[in-house]
Amino acid sequence: MPRSKVPYIPKDVLALILTLSLSALLLFTRTSPQVQQLKFQLSILLNKVAYPLTWYKGIFSIREENQVLKYQLVQLTLLNSELESYRKENERLKEMLNFSNFQPLQFITANVVNHNFGLPAQSVTLNVGTEDKVIKNLTVMDQNGLLGKTVQTTGKASMVQLITDKNFRVSIRIGEDRALGLFIPTHGKYGILDGVRKSMPLSVGEIAYTSGISEIYPPNIPVAKVISIDKRDDQPFQHVVVELLASIDSFDFVFVVL
Repeated sequence: MPRSKVPYIPKDVLALILTLSLSALLLFTRTSPQVQQLKFQLSILLNKVAYPLTWYKGIFSIREENQVLKYQLVQLTLLNSELESYRKENERLKEMLNFSNFQPLQFITANVVNHNFGLPAQSVTLNVGTEDKVIKNLTVMDQNGLLGKTVQTTGKASMVQLITDKNFRVSIRIGEDRALGLFIPTHGKYGILDGVRKSMPLSVGEIAYTSGISEIYPPNIPVAKVISIDKRDDQPFQHVVVELLASIDSFDFVFVVL
């Protein structure tokens, strides 16, 4: 196997390199002001020569640090969202607990496991059923007011017809005279009170409650708040527009009255 050739270095060049090395070593070991000044100037020169490499390393290090910080930021954002969700859920549960402590009705708390918002019917599915003594035609409400009634049940689930369903009707009483009327949903969280006599005094802000004459709904459950009244000359009844009290836009927990 042929040997690799060692580059030939002339003796005079080698001697020059050794001489310069020894001279530089002897020079920089001295502590005279001139040598110190020379060292200082050389360090400045070396810093300038090495600046591009230092700058590149710094940029690369900053990029890596930014990637780590972005990853941590995403983790904190997700954690914050989760904690905010728990906070809101905790507030709703506290409201429901305070509500249940002041209500004489017997009921169970249920989770909404599916929203079935469609046309023409609007309904939700609960995680309670006949195993929890839930049967058809039980009142469903939240801490603010009436939400609907159960229409179908299985062992572990129930379907609820919401008060916003166009086919939903409930008898109500309203005003000082406790006059009878009928709540009819119109659109979204709004509806009308049908059958309220024109002679009955009524004002904006009054609350309509379930009348109790139905076998389904117990009396005195809040239903809706009056937002406008129109007494038309050609009509024997007032045209009363109301807004539902229950939180129909977003709810996760409900009460089923047994």
